[in-house]
Amino acid sequence: MLTMLDAPAMRRLDVRAVRQYAIPSMILMENAGRCVVDVAASKLDGLEGKRILVIAGKGNNGGDGFVAARHAAHRGALVDVLVTAEPDVLRGDALQAYEMLACAAHPSVHLLSLSHFASVRRRSYDSIVDALFGTSFHGEVRGVLRSIIRWMNASPALVIAVDIPSGLDATDGMPAADAVKADVTVAMAALKPGILLGSGREYCGEVLVADIHIPEELILSVGGGMYAVEAQDVAALLPQRPATAHKYQNGKVFIIAGSRGLTGAALLASSAAVRTGAGAVVLGVPASEMNVVARRTLEVMPMSLASTPEGSLTRAAIESACEKMKWADAVLVGPGLGRNDETMHLARDLVLSAACPLVLDADGLFAFVGKTALFKKRKTRSLILTPHFGEFARLLQVEAGALERSACNRARLFAKQHRLILVLKGPTTIVACPDGTLYMNTTGNAGMATAGSGDVLGGTIVTFLAQGVEPEWAAVMGVFLHGRAGDIARDHCGERSMAARDLIKYLPDAIRTLDAECEC
Repeated sequence: MLTMLDAPAMRRLDVRAVRQYAIPSMILMENAGRCVVDVAASKLDGLEGKRILVIAGKGNNGGDGFVAARHAAHRGALVDVLVTAEPDVLRGDALQAYEMLACAAHPSVHLLSLSHFASVRRRSYDSIVDALFGTSFHGEVRGVLRSIIRWMNASPALVIAVDIPSGLDATDGMPAADAVKADVTVAMAALKPGILLGSGREYCGEVLVADIHIPEELILSVGGGMYAVEAQDVAALLPQRPATAHKYQNGKVFIIAGSRGLTGAALLASSAAVRTGAGAVVLGVPASEMNVVARRTLEVMPMSLASTPEGSLTRAAIESACEKMKWADAVLVGPGLGRNDETMHLARDLVLSAACPLVLDADGLFAFVGKTALFKKRKTRSLILTPHFGEFARLLQVEAGALERSACNRARLFAKQHRLILVLKGPTTIVACPDGTLYMNTTGNAGMATAGSGDVLGGTIVTFLAQGVEPEWAAVMGVFLHGRAGDIARDHCGERSMAARDLIKYLPDAIRTLDAECEC
């Protein structure tokens, strides 16, 4: 797991590195600037004769830029440094870094003020280093700095952002009206949440975490329980099958889903469960839709449940459903259920009655709008909710737009209050745990924003639950593998043409790649 630090945590990290570990702050800045130059050299196949522009602000981010300029010049680059603040405004380490650069009087370094921007924009560069704002930025970009950022975004040069692209909020990933779109972002010491959240992925490009020689134990100690999931984390948790295993030892999954016109959701979820490795999958559907479902299942065993005249499940199905839940190792409720009042009553009854681990998804979540207090009355210790932003907003009874800047805090609070795992689906899916820990997914792509994708995720998570994986890790693993299957599907189909069934098709490949990594 990669520890993630927001702006306040980074400030605490810097202070403690200096006070507790006696690491001079100037050394940290020196290390940061050198790492940026290392990346530039790698991307440009060396720096000899390359034209580099460093755009430096007045804070420590600008200080990192001044250090980078000095090291780039030592490696043979021709460096222009556009200083966006008057030198007498600079303070602390940033001032010292500026003075070291100015006093070196390197012949290939040119220090420029804002008055030189008109001439700068007429020049061509191999790379532009964005050292303008850093992680402390909030609000909007104003004045000539807006023009500078727009010019940067239009430039064909390789744009390298120091720590985070200027104009992007380091905590929630929300961009200002004008924010740098970097080709590469060099995050210092740790990832920032804004790199993954909101529009972060769109603005950060390739993300590299720079080791600026802050001890790992210190980084962990100041973190707020927020982590980015890596492949090796998931690979190490994959359930292993003993050679003597039989099907019922590999996870018995019961899925309660589907209604007239929405049987596809049930079929996608159950097929995903099979492909994720469930030993036996039973799919409970309305009796009225049994023939439709039975014709389209092979490995999945369909089960008829009492239905309404409209083709959805009725509350009368509770007895037979509860009997099958006793058989199951884990249950998924929700995909394609519809929102008939009888069905909503049934969904609530199922969640309150289940003793085994349970995943609640899609229309099953709708049954608890205005009734989330019922979650505390459930029997099962292991409950996972998988809403997308719209569904989570309905559960909270707030506008969806209100979640954009507070997704992490709201997810964390909800998971704590209701003692459950919340999987908040989005461009970067967040897994929130009852102890306040947050996990951010690092796989997946925009092609997965298609009908049925969430149903596949539900089937994937419930299978890991059925195989005995702890709820927290079942959610993390399911989300990661779901995203990796999407990334493999993108390589074969492209983002525009991807369908949910492609995720199921490539789930075996996603699992196999993790198996290979685990063996290594």
